[in-house]
Amino acid sequence: MSADWKMPWPRIAVEGVVIVASILMAFSIDAWWGERQRQEAEQAVLQTLLDDLLVKQVLLADMNRFNRAILESAETLLRVAAGTEGKPSEDMIDRLIGDTWWVSNEALWDSAPLNLLVAGGNLSLVSNLRLVHELAALQVAIGRVRLHYRHDAEFHNDVVTPFMIANANMAQISASMLHRPGEPDVTLVFPDLGLARSFRHSELLSTVAFQNLLVAKMERCTDILDTGHPGVERHLAEVIRMLRDELDK
Repeated sequence: MSADWKMPWPRIAVEGVVIVASILMAFSIDAWWGERQRQEAEQAVLQTLLDDLLVKQVLLADMNRFNRAILESAETLLRVAAGTEGKPSEDMIDRLIGDTWWVSNEALWDSAPLNLLVAGGNLSLVSNLRLVHELAALQVAIGRVRLHYRHDAEFHNDVVTPFMIANANMAQISASMLHRPGEPDVTLVFPDLGLARSFRHSELLSTVAFQNLLVAKMERCTDILDTGHPGVERHLAEVIRMLRDELDK
């Protein structure tokens, strides 16, 4: 090596800067790519959730009509029993009793996307903290509705059905039903069993046991309509609004 050789510090410094810059650029690209993938995953989750909750919003309106129709039929039967309303035909009485025989099904409120996020502990996928809070509140509200539906189903299975089996002609009542409660435009068709329609259910209205059953059914419908559904309706509307805002960004 020559004694006159000198370390090329300027060139080494430049090369060092280039190397460091390359490393930092690689990290930046990785970070950008990772953030882009996270955003795409979040957008996909939020869109799937929005689609599901829009269906739930339609369901909520449907179940409001459904339970209100059941409640109105029970109230009509009690007014007939009390003599404060004119006595309808036996066929109409059968139809009104048939309305009170329907029941809410909590499985209607199953939401795989919402369960994945909240119950599955995946709320970290959502970057908007206010949306995270509303999603958790919606899950709680849906849980309350499901509880009210469960109470309605238990009452139906444990009380209403055994009572009707023992005291009514269920085939005659079924044959009289023209549509699902709250859906007059959707016709129900029950098989003609060829049974005589001779059971007078108007006599059932005068019994205290049946009147008590109607009052208890009304309480369950009222719990659903006045306690359960309003909370879901409020949080559902807010979450849908926030999801649309997030997806429009």
